[in-house]
Amino acid sequence: MNSRNERTGFRRRILDGEKLLGAFCPAPSPELIEVAAYSGFDFVVIDAEHGPITISDVVHMTRAAHAAGAPVMVRVPEYSGEFIMRSLDAGVDGILVPQVETAEEVQRIFQAMHYPPVGVRGLAFYARAHGFTRRSGPGVIQSANEHVLTSVLVETPKGVENIDEIMAVEGLDMVLMGTGDLAANIGYGPETVMKVDDAVTRVAEAGKRHGVTTAIAVQSSEDAAKFARRGYKVVVTGMLPHLLRFCSDFVDAARKAMAGG
Repeated sequence: MNSRNERTGFRRRILDGEKLLGAFCPAPSPELIEVAAYSGFDFVVIDAEHGPITISDVVHMTRAAHAAGAPVMVRVPEYSGEFIMRSLDAGVDGILVPQVETAEEVQRIFQAMHYPPVGVRGLAFYARAHGFTRRSGPGVIQSANEHVLTSVLVETPKGVENIDEIMAVEGLDMVLMGTGDLAANIGYGPETVMKVDDAVTRVAEAGKRHGVTTAIAVQSSEDAAKFARRGYKVVVTGMLPHLLRFCSDFVDAARKAMAGG
């Protein structure tokens, strides 16, 4: 289980290029968040883009992650200053915005995530993130700005084309390469795999040039090793597919064993 110091130092670990593993959870379940943390994942991602997750769910899932000592991010449904602000007020450690294609979008995201003078995030010391006024004052504002992780998903041909401009935006900490959506946006055909692979290389190389951490989603340890060799420091994976495979394998093996008995 991760300590509070590891949680508050989450952004620093990303910026330092530490190799980290994250778990995506699209179900509104604090228990699944706790399972991810106790499994040893370095951080968890509440997936509010593809799951039926509300701000109320974000609060409870964030509380579960922090109780288990794990840093927590939210993948918001889309760019929304309101959803970003309310997630941060809930106490999340970072935001992941999908379908980002331009540097201008990254600048708006950064602004929404940070308090003045560097951003436009609304201030509420009575929010959970600040201990319901337990932590107040200018020092708290500065600390919040310094610790929140700003990350985006690049998953369209336009986003890949603009990757250098995107990564040049000051304050961007991490780019997650979205291979699944990219393949769908390109269109499935004989050259899709090659084009996606080229994009994977292009994003990794851009990350090295600009000093921005790159992340990618995998479903196997073999893929995790492969992308780590290609320069990806952060690997994420979906919890539900692993849960389904584990349960399916158990059921198949148990049925065979019981039939043989």
